Amino acid sequence: MGLLNRYDSKMHGNYWNAIFKYGFLVGLGLVLVVLFRHWLSMPLSQPVTYAENIALLVFMFIVVFLYRKSLKEKNITFKEAYIVGFGVGIVSSIMYGMFLYVFSLYIDTEFQQRCFEIQRELKSNAHLNDEQVRTMATSSSIAFSGILLSSVMSILWAMVVGIALRNEQAPLKIKK
Repeated sequence: MGLLNRYDSKMHGNYWNAIFKYGFLVGLGLVLVVLFRHWLSMPLSQPVTYAENIALLVFMFIVVFLYRKSLKEKNITFKEAYIVGFGVGIVSSIMYGMFLYVFSLYIDTEFQQRCFEIQRELKSNAHLNDEQVRTMATSSSIAFSGILLSSVMSILWAMVVGIALRNEQAPLKIKK
């Protein structure tokens, strides 16, 4: 516990405002990536692919960079960069998951069938019947998987972005 309480870091800006504003924009960006792939006839076969993961990293990097530039002194610690990046990732993941639900029901109706076929081919699902596997490929399961997988990747990407963009070292707490 001493390692966590070692640094006396302060937050420089209004990160809650940035999390919601930029989270919405990043979520919109992820939606546009999926729609662009659909338009190019590169349909999704699983809730989160490499394209969405890389897009999330790039968008998160841009967002934290813009947040840092908007600060008065343009200084940001790893903690603040991580909190902004992770918060943006969570908000955008929720928005992305809600879009996947609508996408699989109305835009790409074959998406659920492609997910079913992939789940059916997995050796770990060999003991399940088709109806049990089909429940894993419903629109709500796809949306939940998209939210969960994007949120988990947000943990990693926020660390990468925080390390890359921090430009202020938090001072050590002085023990009295």
